[in-house]
Amino acid sequence: MIPLARPLLGPAETEAVQAVLQSGMLVQGERVAAFEDALGQRVGRCFAVAVSSGTSALVLGLEALGVSAGDEVLCPALTWPSPAHAIRLLGATPVLVDVDADDWNGAPSAYASARGPNTKLAIVIDQFGNPVRRAQLEDVLGGLPILEDAACALGSHFDGSACGSFGAISTLSFHPRKVLTTGEGGACLTDDPELAAHLRALRNHGQSAPGEFFEAAGNHRLTELAAAIGLGQLARLDTMVEERIRLAKRYAQALAAKCPELRLQGTPAGARTNHQTLGVRLPDGTPRAEVIRRMHDREVGAGLLSYSLSRLPHLGCEAAVTPVADALADHGLALPLFEGMTMDQVDEVVAALKHTLGTP
Repeated sequence: MIPLARPLLGPAETEAVQAVLQSGMLVQGERVAAFEDALGQRVGRCFAVAVSSGTSALVLGLEALGVSAGDEVLCPALTWPSPAHAIRLLGATPVLVDVDADDWNGAPSAYASARGPNTKLAIVIDQFGNPVRRAQLEDVLGGLPILEDAACALGSHFDGSACGSFGAISTLSFHPRKVLTTGEGGACLTDDPELAAHLRALRNHGQSAPGEFFEAAGNHRLTELAAAIGLGQLARLDTMVEERIRLAKRYAQALAAKCPELRLQGTPAGARTNHQTLGVRLPDGTPRAEVIRRMHDREVGAGLLSYSLSRLPHLGCEAAVTPVADALADHGLALPLFEGMTMDQVDEVVAALKHTLGTP
């Protein structure tokens, strides 16, 4: 079976974990601090605050920026539900923004039209690692605070600026589907020392110093084991991204030759994406569930690309008009891409897709 995704963990991570186990320090120690320093340097941020998951990073980031009940937060409609869940957990309301039909990121014009008098903040998402168009977003948002959800985008760049360096706070995820994984984990990044201090308190029971509690907060700390894995992964991030770029180029060539009816995600001029997820848009009317089943029968992993948040009733956003996000949620297909995948396997995936679709 060619899996949809598979983390690549090697001797460096194994040795690092063993060293942590032998040290007896399992939570919030030297390795977490070293991982934070390395992340900040990598992204070009002054401060990184490691937390237990990408969702925790979103919740704490929004809370540190003052989001609370009665606020509205702009959020792209096409995404895993975590950003909208984070907004709802703070008592605020997600206002959905439709995405661009080419790059699949929140469309700047949609942000402009969605903004209202109660808008507190805008979340922008580097969808599948594809960088957002920063200058256009800054222009249409006109000084509105921005949180960059760069969960998928570590290693991606836009005009030389690393994803994760945009907005008052940016967030990362280290879930196993991400380019860099710690098993579970995430981080908030900022250049503001006061925000960084607030984030550190929010991840550790609301403590400004040991035993000095100043607000109610949970436990969102990252373990030393996770940080040790992350340091090993971060050391070869460039190699992993370059491998993904080569695989994605092979996909683009093979799909253009054998399945020209499929549409790949477009990358804005000046951007470099890490290809965290390789997705295609199937033609309208294609039975995606049947495509996935038949691909699995041929031992090739494939899956849903993403979700349209207006289709999730518990979010209360059913009235949102997001036709592009809806179409991508209905017709998007994720294809295998992971470190260690071979070019022959790419060709095998495309051949299976061609057969499944009945492409001449």
